[in-house]
Amino acid sequence: MTTIFDVANWFLSKESMDHKKLQKLCYYAQAWSLVLRNNTPIFKGDFEAWAHGPVNRQLWNTFRSYGFSDIPQDVLSDSANVICANDIETLESVWETYGEFSGFQLESVTHKETPWIEARRGLPSHAPSQEIISANTMREYYTSQFSGDGIGE
Repeated sequence: MTTIFDVANWFLSKESMDHKKLQKLCYYAQAWSLVLRNNTPIFKGDFEAWAHGPVNRQLWNTFRSYGFSDIPQDVLSDSANVICANDIETLESVWETYGEFSGFQLESVTHKETPWIEARRGLPSHAPSQEIISANTMREYYTSQFSGDGIGE
């Protein structure tokens, strides 16, 4: 099965990027996989509703030492799982839709979306949180955003 590190490595093969952008791209890969692949996640793992948007703790633990610096493209080159064609199609769509944005821009977008808002309900904007963003809410919300012509349009 594809792991979050396989997905992160795929995005890093496109360009070096900061941790925030990588987190958000992996989040959107998971969300859109739930929509496009009949409620099937692209990898196992949850996202928490942190103050700066959705974060997968396992990915965060791996890259936290980079802080706000870009993560080099080859840092996960030992991630050897082959990503299936359906997953590549989802990743390509996510990249085409969100790849041009910075981590800060993607953070801003997630802060306006129901899954993150619902998971943080009642918390001050910068309060820490370990609340899991519901996969069902992700699927429902992003399904409502799907136009059939492409994701997030």
